[in-house]
Amino acid sequence: MSDLNDLKLYGRIVRDAVIKTKNDKQIAYFTIANNKTKKDTNGNYYDEPNFFPVSAYINGEKFSSYLKKGQPLIVEGELKQIIKEVGIDANGKRLFDSRIYIRTKQIHLIFTGKKENSQDFSELANIPENFIIEEDYNNEDFSIDNNMII
Repeated sequence: MSDLNDLKLYGRIVRDAVIKTKNDKQIAYFTIANNKTKKDTNGNYYDEPNFFPVSAYINGEKFSSYLKKGQPLIVEGELKQIIKEVGIDANGKRLFDSRIYIRTKQIHLIFTGKKENSQDFSELANIPENFIIEEDYNNEDFSIDNNMII
């Protein structure tokens, strides 16, 4: 039986998505910022940002134009951990690098109409339901490389 690994996260894209092709499939890599509002000792509120790397199979290069810096969205998916052995220390112990990212099942783009989202949305009606290719989701793994970590 699988343990529960399901998340929904609202945030904004930190920088434009990077699109890479693997086995004739396009993968979008991007980072989203998610703020938590806190109160300091003086009673003033401030935002504490958290940054999460995200990866998603996408259907077509033109959809990368919607994955731009500042774009608000909701990501649905699961957490994925990648562990790689990176060497052996002076005492003979194996060293590992562990990274966690969000593997996407769905992306919900949010269009606010503000100036920060001044993109041309004329093609918005043409975005198919399978913007994220869910059937490819479980077939193979892909990883976040060093370029995708802020």
